[in-house]
Amino acid sequence: MEKLIGLLLGSFDLFYPLLIVSVFTLIYALVKRSWILMIISAILLYPDAWYFSGYPPFYWVQYIPVIHILLATNFYLRAGKKKDT
Repeated sequence: MEKLIGLLLGSFDLFYPLLIVSVFTLIYALVKRSWILMIISAILLYPDAWYFSGYPPFYWVQYIPVIHILLATNFYLRAGKKKDT
């Protein structure tokens, strides 16, 4: 896993592009209330969160993608209730 994250963030220099695309996807998912876009945002944010969690003051950053997944679950369940009614 470390080699994959190192390849993405180091060799391919994708640290900032992943972060920026993840933030834009998060904002768009919140506006559209899309659970699929929220999961995509969490997946895009995971390498950056994993990288930052290695620093002692920022160990909690690894849990930020979990917040995205919880929001996606909330959007999914609300979409299912709208279809039932």
